[in-house]
Amino acid sequence: MSLKDVLKKKRKTKTILIRQEKKEGELRIAQETVADLERDIKELEGDISSKDSTLTSLGSKLDEAQGTVSKVQKNVKECQGMVEEREEELEAERQARSKAEKQRSDLTRTISGLNDRLEESSGASDAQIELSKKLEAQVAKAKKDIEECKIQCESVTSGLKKKQQDSISEMTEQVEQLQKITNKINKDKSAI
Repeated sequence: MSLKDVLKKKRKTKTILIRQEKKEGELRIAQETVADLERDIKELEGDISSKDSTLTSLGSKLDEAQGTVSKVQKNVKECQGMVEEREEELEAERQARSKAEKQRSDLTRTISGLNDRLEESSGASDAQIELSKKLEAQVAKAKKDIEECKIQCESVTSGLKKKQQDSISEMTEQVEQLQKITNKINKDKSAI
């Protein structure tokens, strides 16, 4: 072998070594990049797992809130039904009061007429006086009955008004609670 061949072989070997070292350097860089990417993937998987847990938790909270909303809506409907019933009862009481007032007015006119007739017939017989006393007693009893009916109507009306106010207060509290829950759900949704 000549010196030229040896030099050529040496250069070739040196070139191969340089290329090999370059490839090993590139390999190390690639391995470090892969390791970095694997770390990033693990971190992302952890983040995804955390987000999944949060999403599951929020989903269950949403289900609970929807259940609560459903219950409150049912309660609201029941309260509305109760309010309608109370309004019907109140209307019936108003009609009864109107009827009692009309009867009272009729009886007052009757009494007035009887008093006028009594004055006209001041010289009436004992039987007529007795009849007048009976009529006055009946009129007094009717007045008393009307007054008792009026007091009873007012008592019932007062009770119905109180029940209606209580129902409205309860519905208002439930609607406010529902609004708070809805706001919280919307806040949680927007946080996601």
